Parts: sequence; structure tokens; C-alpha cells
Amino acid sequence: MPVHSGSPIHPSVRPLTLLAVALACAFAVLGCNSTSTNVATGPTPVKCSVALTVAQATMDPSGGAGTVTVTTAPECAWTASSEVAWMTSLSPASGQGTGDIQFQVTPNPAQAMRQGDILVNGVRAHVSQGAPACAMAIAPTSQAVSASGGSGSVHVSASPGCGWSSSSGTAWLAITSGSTGDGNGTVSFSASANTSTVARVGTLTIANQTFTVAQPEPGAPPCPNTIQPAAQNLLPAGGNFGISISAGPSCSWTAVSNVGWLAVVGVGSGIGDGAVTISAASNPGNARVGTATIAGQTLTVTQAGSCLATFAPASASMAATAGSSSTAVTIAAGCAWTASSADPWLTVTSGASGNGNGTVAFSVTANTGGSRSGMLTIASQSFSITQAGSCLSSIDPTSQSVPAGAGSGAPVSVAIAAGCAWTASTTAPWITITSGASGNGNGTVNFTFTANPNPTIRTGTITIAGQTHTVTQAGSCAGSINPASQTVAAAGGAAANVAVTMPAGCAWTSSTTTPWITITSGASGTGNGSVGFTAAATTGPQRQGTLTIAGQTHTVTQSSGCTFSIAPSSQNLNKNAQTGTTITVTAGAACTWTAVSNDPWITVVTGASGTSNGTVTYSVTNNNTGSNRTGTMTIAGRTFTVNQDK
Repeated sequence: MPVHSGSPIHPSVRPLTLLAVALACAFAVLGCNSTSTNVATGPTPVKCSVALTVAQATMDPSGGAGTVTVTTAPECAWTASSEVAWMTSLSPASGQGTGDIQFQVTPNPAQAMRQGDILVNGVRAHVSQGAPACAMAIAPTSQAVSASGGSGSVHVSASPGCGWSSSSGTAWLAITSGSTGDGNGTVSFSASANTSTVARVGTLTIANQTFTVAQPEPGAPPCPNTIQPAAQNLLPAGGNFGISISAGPSCSWTAVSNVGWLAVVGVGSGIGDGAVTISAASNPGNARVGTATIAGQTLTVTQAGSCLATFAPASASMAATAGSSSTAVTIAAGCAWTASSADPWLTVTSGASGNGNGTVAFSVTANTGGSRSGMLTIASQSFSITQAGSCLSSIDPTSQSVPAGAGSGAPVSVAIAAGCAWTASTTAPWITITSGASGNGNGTVNFTFTANPNPTIRTGTITIAGQTHTVTQAGSCAGSINPASQTVAAAGGAAANVAVTMPAGCAWTSSTTTPWITITSGASGTGNGSVGFTAAATTGPQRQGTLTIAGQTHTVTQSSGCTFSIAPSSQNLNKNAQTGTTITVTAGAACTWTAVSNDPWITVVTGASGTSNGTVTYSVTNNNTGSNRTGTMTIAGRTFTVNQDK
């Protein structure tokens, strides 16, 4: 409902009025026209006006940076834009309250002033840029004509919009065309015959430049132009050198190069004595000869060859593993080259020599140490190769168990190549590295640990040379078992229970990795308890197994289940020396046995020992006692009887 002046605000209207005020303030921050609500008189409109000031209203023709200052209320937002392409990079392009806008003006390419606006919330800031000064040049800057007169032309170089004029300051020279122009153009002139007895020189003023015309006297001999030196020897690097010109006062001359790698620097024409500068490019290939024509004379330039090579890539970075790569060699045709390595881990595999362009392939061995750099010498230039280091490391031990109380751990050895730096650190707050926090090459790390206040086992790690060393600390729940070991019969069956003594609240488990032991009760518990287990029967030799109960080891020894028999168990022999019958031994798998003679006249020939089933052979000596005799052998714990006649 509307709010009237002088009327109290009904409680149901007040929240809506306050909401209107809040929305009006939000619009003000966004740069919109805001409304200020007076609870007594109602809404009153307020405009966010903007005023702009340009720091430099007329910019230099070469361009540059400008500034526009925006003046407005603190809560008023604004945006800025340029209406012309040559005013760019407005920063910031938007803002709130009073502030500066930076902008860039590009160079003015035209020969006229230009104008443009920067627009801020509909308000314009006007910027002008002046026209650049006209740059003009003429070519050539001089010319000679014959004594009988003649004509010539001059080219004018000027920017579009740049007007120019030409005039003669000499009575015998006349402009025949091109007295005025705009931008590029041509001026033609004529020279009358020389009727005097001496040579003469006149000038034209063209585009504010001076053009010189030389005319010899009638009957003058041809121009005897000479240059010094007429030949030049250069190093492969090239460079600039000067040539002196001797010519008659009315003799004009020009200097031009006849090859691409020679260039005339600066003015290349003149009248009378003068000088020119010649520039030679560097020579990447074989020796070469080039010429320039200067004042009608030939300059011969001989440049030594360097056979400089370029490589693509210019260098190589290799991984730590063994590998191969190559580089393309670019060099002038006819340039012979070789490629070699002085590093034992770097081998040229192909392209050990070449002529002109080619390719060099190479290989590297695996790097077990720190990063290393090597070099191939290709075409007498260096090709650098960098190989990353692997710095492969190992630690010993990789883990250890420590008691619940405070103490020092066993030292950890670090094995790593010389030159390989490493560090040791831990995030376990109960482990402290006391030495070996860093090293280079082989080393040792020592650490201490605090007491474990908890009943449970805890584990922490130390990162050493990139490897993980695990520390397992026993919990304060120190338990015991009784008995620590026992012996069970070969027939197997239930064993005596193992009693567990453990503080109340301390959990424990029991387990075994022995396949013939089975836990039947007490696989886990809390506080005191017991563990029951059975052992499987065995027909083999004595064996041992273990159970881990509450962190303790319980050892189980099972008696041998081996049984043995022999066949036959006796033999009767005559008095002569001879070999007895073969005796067969029957025994369980893995059951070992021996065969020994109990009498000196009986000898075990084969089968003195065996495992599982086997055989035994024996021999007897001649019976010269005059009476019958009886002897025995003990085979697999059994008695074999030998009866020999007299």
C-alpha cells in the first residue's frame, strides 16, 4: 500500500518499505538510477552523473598512453569503451566511483589529424591525434650529363598526403615535369649544352632534398674513374669495408652489387671523388668469390669458407634409461665433416662422417647416477646432450619392528650412486631422525621413537632417498602365552590349549600359516583367553609349525610318523665270499633311513642311506673260522640276519 506524508507507517507495511530501500541501494551499486526512500515523504529519484577529464586531449603522432579520469559518486558503477580502433587497451573497462582509465593510442599512419571518443556511461571524452611529419627521399641524389646537354629523372619517395615541390637553382637546369606532387612521384629535368670552357655543377631542389647535376666542358676526355682497393679478401664472418673512388669533378658514378651476399651500404652514387661502404654477409659454406661494379670498375671480393653447420634439434635431452636419438646436420654442399664422441656413455651409431647435409644418430646408456652432460663433435662444432639422472636407490632394511617403549631404531643403510643427493624425512610425530636427514651417495639414517601409550600397534614411515622405510611399534598391550611350545604325536589330534594372558580391554588374535595346524577356538579375544588347535596326522618325519597368538609365537613340534620294513629279514649263505640278496626297504614319503653292518665280515655295498622306499645290497667274506657264523645289519631300524656255513 502507498506511504503518505504525515501518516504513520502501519506495522504490516514497514517490512515492504525496508525491502524497497534495500533494492534501491542494490541498483545504485550496479550503476543504475537509484531511489532513496523517505518513509515520511516517499521515493525521490537520484541520477548517477559522470564527469570525464582527459589528461592529454591531443596525442603525439607516434602514439602512446593516455588517461581519462572518471568522476562520479562512490556507489555509481560505470563501463568504458572506445569508438575508434586506434584507441585500445582500456584498463579498467569498468569500475565504480571515481577512478582513472588508461588507454593506448597507435601511431597515426595518415598525413592528417584524426579524432575519436572514449564513451563512459553515455558521456564522451574527446581525443585528437596529430599528423606525423612527412618523410621524403630522392633517388638518385646526383647525375652527370654530357657537355652537349641532356635530360634525366629523379624518383621521389613520400608518404601519402605529403605534398612536395621541385625547383631549379641553376640557370642551365630546368624542371620539365613533376614540379609538384603528393606521395611518390617522378621529377624530370633537362640540361642545356655547356658553351663555356670549364666543367660546371648545378643543383635542383626536389622535395626539400638537393639533387646535384655535373656537366663536363666541351671536348673533355672520358671520366678516368678508379677504385681502391680493386680486390678484397674477407674472413668467413664477413663485415663492412670501404672503397675509395677517384673521379673527375664532373664525373658521376654508381655502386651496385652483382651477388646477393654483398650489399652497398648507404649512398650508392655520387659525382667526383667519393667513397662507398660494402657489407659482406657471413659465409656458412665453402670459399666464394663475388663482385660489385663501382664507378664502372669491378671490385672482386674473395671470402673464405667456414663450412658452419647447424643442427636440428640444436641439442638433445635424454631420459635416464638407455635410448637413442638423432640430429639433422645442415651444411653447405661440398663441406666434408665427421661426428665423434669423447664420452663413454654416448655413442655415434650412424653418420660418423658425411659431405653436405646429413644425419647423425647416437645412443646413450642407462644412467644410474645424477644428471650428466656429454657432447658430440659434429663438423668441428659441439652438439650438447643432457641425460636425466635416475639416482636409483635402495635401503636396508626396508622395515623394522620396535618395542612399545621409547628407544632407537636400527640404522637404515642407503645405497645410491656417488653424486646423487637424497633426503630423509618423516610425517610420524613419534619418530625423530637423529642423523642422515640428507646425504650424497651412500649413507646411513638413524632415528628414535617415543613410547607407545596406546594398547594397539602403530605404524609410521620414513621416506629415505625416495624409498619407504616402515616402522611398526608394539602397543602397550604386552601379553604372554603359556606354553610357548609343545610336542604333539604323529597321530595328530587336539593339542593342549595355549593360555593367553593380556590386560583387560586389549584385543588379540591368533593365526597360523602352517597347513597341518587348524585353530579350533580362540581365533580372537580381549583380555585373558585361550587358543585351541588340532594337528593333522603325519606319516612323515618330524616337523614343526607355528601359531601367532597375541603377537607371540607358539611352536608346535610333531613327532615322526615314519614306519619302516625290510624284506627279506635274513639270508643263509655258504662259506664262500659272495654278494647277498638285495634287501627291499619300505618307508613313508620323506622318511630317511640308514643301513650299517654290525660285523666286520659283512659289508654294505649299496644303499647305505635313503629316503622313502629303497634297496640295500651287501657282501660277505670267505668263512675260514671252521664253524658256522651269524652276523647282522641294522637297516631302517630293523635287523637283517646273515647265517654263513663253515
